[in-house]
Amino acid sequence: MKLNISSRRQLFTAVLLILAVGGGLVRWLVPPPSLARDLGTLLLVLWLPIVGNIIGWLMGRARAPKVMPPGFSPDAAFVPSAWIELTLFPAAVPAESRPVPAGLFPCLVVLENEGFSARLQIPRDEVPVPEAPQPLQLEFVRPELALPKLLIAREFTLLSGRKPLGRGRLLDGPAV
Repeated sequence: MKLNISSRRQLFTAVLLILAVGGGLVRWLVPPPSLARDLGTLLLVLWLPIVGNIIGWLMGRARAPKVMPPGFSPDAAFVPSAWIELTLFPAAVPAESRPVPAGLFPCLVVLENEGFSARLQIPRDEVPVPEAPQPLQLEFVRPELALPKLLIAREFTLLSGRKPLGRGRLLDGPAV
């Protein structure tokens, strides 16, 4: 997992740490009862707000997944898990209206508060259009986890990244 830290935050952190090191040097070199030593103490305290950033960075590194989550390998054959009827949402903004590409389409099936990684097989001659239900085949990464819950809920929301793409429902019948 890559953490994106803005360049302004990095610059701010570096400046505060440099000032803190300078304050530490002033405290070390100047005799005790003086204004310069008090200013050195003040500069030395400037590093305290950075501690939260450093701890957050370390925690992010510690929590970063060591192994990639399971997914579809690029060369894996499509093995359908279920037949679904998908109704795409109309785009609120015309610029967001993009067709779902034909072929294998990675997506996320969301049932209430659970999500399951999947991919749709979209035939080349039947690209879905908004507000028109279309039967499609769906393959789950972990069908043994997703299908029992999908059989109970029957309806789900399909996401593409973070964007809701459409509403679907499970169709009766075999997947293949």
